[in-house]
Amino acid sequence: ELANPGAENEPLRFENLAKERRVQFAGGEAMFTVAKDPSRPFIIETPSGSVRVTGTVFNVRADGTDAVLEVTVTEGSVEVRPRDGTTGPIALQANDHLLARGKTLDVKQGLSQSQLDDLLAWRQGMIVFNDVPLADAVARFARHHGRSYHVDSALATETVGGRHRIDDLDGFLSFI
Repeated sequence: ELANPGAENEPLRFENLAKERRVQFAGGEAMFTVAKDPSRPFIIETPSGSVRVTGTVFNVRADGTDAVLEVTVTEGSVEVRPRDGTTGPIALQANDHLLARGKTLDVKQGLSQSQLDDLLAWRQGMIVFNDVPLADAVARFARHHGRSYHVDSALATETVGGRHRIDDLDGFLSFI
């Protein structure tokens, strides 16, 4: 599944090579289900880092503009290499989540089903924010609509929460 493509013409390109399976992912959000094949790893390259697996189910959100890489694992395991190069590969297991933004790294392990559902809500046409800075929430929501908005610096760090329909931009804007 793919949502919120980062490039209109080619948000995702797949190469099925003899020794690996490789995806170039320009940005957006995608859910991958990868068949197990230890002899041919599956590698996703984004502007913000890479994810390497041999078989699993996981979600990737990448935004090269803001150097954001977000990975949520629902089955199996993955190895994440944020683009900043300050950390080595980070191993994630089922129910783990990683958010890398520039040199900032946040890893949460053993998420509940409710937390996973919130992170993957885009698959049901929803977007969920839990104590997210207003500027980040507005930017993420706006990208689903191909728009950008400026949030005044006095309000940018105020946090917001809530569950919103991705297709209801006006409702989201009236909420904030």
